[in-house]
Amino acid sequence: MRNCGSPRKGFIVRSAASFCFTIVAMTLGTFLSSASASVVTYVAPGTASNGSSSVPTSSLYTSNLGYAFLTGSSGPYDIDWVTLEMFSNTTATSGSFKIAIHGTTNTTAYSAVADATAYATDTVNITLPGTSSTLFTVNLTAADLPNISNYQLLSNTGYSLIIYNASAGLALRRTQGLASGTTNASYTVSNGFTMLDTFRNNTANYENSPGSFVNFHISFGGTSSSVVPEPSSMALWTLLFGGVVRRCRNRNSRS
Repeated sequence: MRNCGSPRKGFIVRSAASFCFTIVAMTLGTFLSSASASVVTYVAPGTASNGSSSVPTSSLYTSNLGYAFLTGSSGPYDIDWVTLEMFSNTTATSGSFKIAIHGTTNTTAYSAVADATAYATDTVNITLPGTSSTLFTVNLTAADLPNISNYQLLSNTGYSLIIYNASAGLALRRTQGLASGTTNASYTVSNGFTMLDTFRNNTANYENSPGSFVNFHISFGGTSSSVVPEPSSMALWTLLFGGVVRRCRNRNSRS
């Protein structure tokens, strides 16, 4: 059998150096690939609720509660969660309603309502308190909203978010007693979003009684992630990198 001989020292040194470089690259790559996610709220009510509006039981999308808004310029935007403050006036322990993203009839403040274009609709089944006259909160995630979460809102576009076709005894919390022309400003918005209107049964500029205008307590948003060093201390980066390099040098010097 042919004797191939012993490996050359130079080959061992180069192999060790290559190994060390790979370890450093993998280590740094692990740090760079670490990411953190944060919750982004596009629209939320900015005032405390003091009343409720019954959610219509009709399956017609125009029998609704909702609001219209204009997206910002940095889209598309994902909806990963929706939160609703609700009121139960039933002893039932379960209920349901439809929630949908529609277009808008226009983008004029206090005039826009939902149009017939349904971009995404989900039927949500929820657990109810089981007692009447009870406030509760519904937190919906992307798993609860497969169609809405898979739809991306375009930039600078008018949309409406509506709920309808609910089981009996469900109501949506609202802030009532607001002055005419102030409800848009009663919401908190971000990412360049602009509120257009709050409506009921597709009638613009909803007021629950003469002179008492409202907003609805529906919040929605997404999540964003950013690549960050983990841990973030540059001193630890230096220590880690330096330690790997020293170990590589020691290995090379012994080869």
